[in-house]
Amino acid sequence: MSWKNIISHERSKKILQKSILEKKVAGAYLFWGIEGIGKSAVAIEFAKTLNCQNPIVKENSISACDNCRSCKQFANLSHPNLHLIFSLPPAKNADSVDSAVSKLSDEQIELVREQILAKSQNIYHKISIPNATQIKISAIRELKRNLTMTSNILGWRVAIIFNAEEMTTEASNAFLKTLEEPHERTTIILISSKKEMLLQTIVSRCQQLYFEPIPDAIIENCLIEEYNISQAEAKIIANFAQGSINTAKEFLDSNISEYRDNIVEILRISLKNTYRTELSEKIEELINTKNKLFLENSLRLLQNWFRDCFILITTCSKERIINLDLLDRIIKFAELFPNADYLKIINEIENSIYLIRRNVNLQLIVFSLFLKIRLNLLSK
Repeated sequence: MSWKNIISHERSKKILQKSILEKKVAGAYLFWGIEGIGKSAVAIEFAKTLNCQNPIVKENSISACDNCRSCKQFANLSHPNLHLIFSLPPAKNADSVDSAVSKLSDEQIELVREQILAKSQNIYHKISIPNATQIKISAIRELKRNLTMTSNILGWRVAIIFNAEEMTTEASNAFLKTLEEPHERTTIILISSKKEMLLQTIVSRCQQLYFEPIPDAIIENCLIEEYNISQAEAKIIANFAQGSINTAKEFLDSNISEYRDNIVEILRISLKNTYRTELSEKIEELINTKNKLFLENSLRLLQNWFRDCFILITTCSKERIINLDLLDRIIKFAELFPNADYLKIINEIENSIYLIRRNVNLQLIVFSLFLKIRLNLLSK
């Protein structure tokens, strides 16, 4: 792992490297932005570079050598200067003065080890442990003890708090006291996709780095190079990922083309002269065979279809088309309905997705959506 292997975020990487070169490393950082874009990857690489015994220094950059003992310890996330804090499952006496992990069962401890191993092997891996939804005060107390202990290890002690918004109120207050007592050659990095859920007093004591969503083109190229998929498939997945490389990789396991063909077939049925019974059956099948996330993603695919039609009609350009493999079908569809209000349809789909998330009657939402689409297309 090295800076160059972290996708995008060049601005943040330069800021952090400059802070090392100029010896202006902050005592606390807040890395925030949407989930799955590599915030923790940057945090770990920053920590590794701070502790590298033979860093590679150039005019405006500094990188870890990846060969020294320190770098090899970071490779499996076992460096004594590295402290990883994340939500743990409930345990007896979790708020005692003992180690937060020591109170877990053997099975839970093994799950934690597995997650750290997975993170070391894939820096984009999202640490996820069943029933782990809170960072409790015991974890913060343990961190405070570790940071106050005298260390004979050279380098910087770095604490990385994953999903920092999951700290309980008690943990947040205890952590605030830790921030108010900075330690030499120590930096704490909070990682969050929900900055608004953090105490403002904590946020104000951190140097903030905002991580922008990764551009579709970069995700698309990454998927093609790393997984050898077609450009058409990569373009669809990149669009779905909404700037998150983790989300993009999750979609690799899904048959996007099949889902898209299914929702476009439902659209075709909705435009028949006699459609109600067949449409109702297809929608019921769509809802009953998958979860709400699948339904939402299917509607996103339909939204992309209409987006492509809108772009073709308004720009006559094929460069920004997402569904490149269905270009001929999209052209024919746009020619059949040149006067449709595609923006209104796209907004109707967005509103339906919003209602789905609010647990409104799914059958009613989707059936009503296709009736509105039918009316829009056939009345023009």
